[in-house]
Amino acid sequence: MGAARGRDRGMSATTPAEHAPPGKTPPWDPAPHRGEHADLLRVQVGATEVARYVDGAGSPAFDSPRPHLHPVRTRTGIIVTDASPADHTWHAGLGVAVQDVDGANLWGGRTYLPGPGYTWRHDHGHIEHREWLRRAPGGVRHRLAWTGPTGEVLLDEVRELHWALLDDESWRLEVSFTLTLPAARTTPVELGSPGSHGRPLAGYGGMLWRLPPCDDVDLRTPSACGEDAVHGSRPDDGARWLAWSARARPAGPNGQGGEFTVMVAPVDEATAADPWFVRVRSYPAIGSALAWSAPVEVSHGRPLRRAFTFVVADGRWPDDRVTGAMTSTRPGATWPTPPSAA
Repeated sequence: MGAARGRDRGMSATTPAEHAPPGKTPPWDPAPHRGEHADLLRVQVGATEVARYVDGAGSPAFDSPRPHLHPVRTRTGIIVTDASPADHTWHAGLGVAVQDVDGANLWGGRTYLPGPGYTWRHDHGHIEHREWLRRAPGGVRHRLAWTGPTGEVLLDEVRELHWALLDDESWRLEVSFTLTLPAARTTPVELGSPGSHGRPLAGYGGMLWRLPPCDDVDLRTPSACGEDAVHGSRPDDGARWLAWSARARPAGPNGQGGEFTVMVAPVDEATAADPWFVRVRSYPAIGSALAWSAPVEVSHGRPLRRAFTFVVADGRWPDDRVTGAMTSTRPGATWPTPPSAA
């Protein structure tokens, strides 16, 4: 891969406050309570429970509670997600979140405002599971509601998850989400981000995978290596997949550490047009940005849909193996587009 491959190698993805009490709490809730999340689903692949899908209801309101996958594990049991870390307690495993949904914060934490910057506000909403539309071996579909701070439903969502065993070292996860307007709503809903509000290179919002504290990080796409080069690159412009290889630290006294690789690629053209959002030095995360530098709208007749395929693997996979996995696991028929997102 050449000399550029080594720019992030040896780097630790963590923060000094990794094991400290949460330091980012609003003035009205300096000692927040965090309860248990209820299970929505437990994903079994072979002999391993590789993921737990929870409702997020145990999070405080300022974390913008929402369904998410955590813990996610490799086939040998290495945990490759983190949730409620001290540096950003609103980061929650693998999930979907947006900081500005028609003025409501469905990301969590402080809201970025043009001029003042990050500001604590009583503007947090939440995303909640409403009903299962399909539950079958290897896949589910369910309906969710994106709700504002006063309880109004801003958006309806249909989310699908599919999973399958690939081999002794890896398994596949496919995630799609479709956002539509509630029937009673007459005006579009605008989705924004700090990037669309003027903060350069901070257009986060959409899919986010918060990774665990880990060392010897190797972050890359087919066309770039390292945080600075990958951040903001686009799948439809050469960065067609994203891979994170690292050594996870043991999670808790009984946790298992070890080397792993997480890979992700967009499924369709709309998803491929969104830039990658990544962090290594400040915290470990990979994601895809819906509103990188400008807002996007959801309106009647114009739903917003994004779809991803992930591969979770034990070991540090080389690029040719990543390319092979991301090519051979393209979903195809497993991604029916629901008419009217129903």
